[in-house]
Amino acid sequence: MKKLIIANWKLNPTTLKDAQKLAASISVKAKNKVVLCPPTIYLSNIQYPNIGAQDCFWADKGPHTGQTSPAQLKDLGVKYCIVGHSEKRETGDTDEMVNGKVKACLAQKITPVLCVGFGTTVEQDDLEVTDVLKKQLNVNLAGVDASQVVVAYEPVWAISKGNPYLTRAADAEHAEKMAIFIKTRYKAGKVIYGASVNVNNAKGFLSQPNIDGILPGGVSLIAKDFNQIINM
Repeated sequence: MKKLIIANWKLNPTTLKDAQKLAASISVKAKNKVVLCPPTIYLSNIQYPNIGAQDCFWADKGPHTGQTSPAQLKDLGVKYCIVGHSEKRETGDTDEMVNGKVKACLAQKITPVLCVGFGTTVEQDDLEVTDVLKKQLNVNLAGVDASQVVVAYEPVWAISKGNPYLTRAADAEHAEKMAIFIKTRYKAGKVIYGASVNVNNAKGFLSQPNIDGILPGGVSLIAKDFNQIINM
């Protein structure tokens, strides 16, 4: 069964030429299903079977300077959209705002990739982590058919700030437990893992029966390594 691998390029690369070169270097016949999420400004100029956005707004139109709506993303052929990423939560996105984004994506038939795990710490045990996840998911998935949502478990303490090889990821066994919790309690359609995924640890996450894929960041900018991961 194919796993879902979503590449979050974040604020990279700095030119359209480099973005197109990177996209062209990623295999389109990978063993797993691959989604590329380039910066919004490049979305209409990246050619790849599955394209995703890194964020969206919760309204389709209106006086919202600087925002991008799911309706606009749909018009560009976007199939997936990351919402609730810790970097957005850190700058002000509340659980209620994330819920609005999830609903707006679903209304446009865009699959939301809902990131949870902001507020977790490396010292917490599994029960303490699930308490954090419950607070987020109870609001983020309110009034939503969770079977239509991809939930990405991203323990914030493990997220790479640039080099995924210099940051310690959560272990695969812990991530598997969180995936089981999210599927059992919330009936999420898919649960994937993100945070410092690299060539050395990706197979451990992908081999877990309840982890449906991964959400790599920095390593997705290294074509050689990323191609190895998507063919695991």
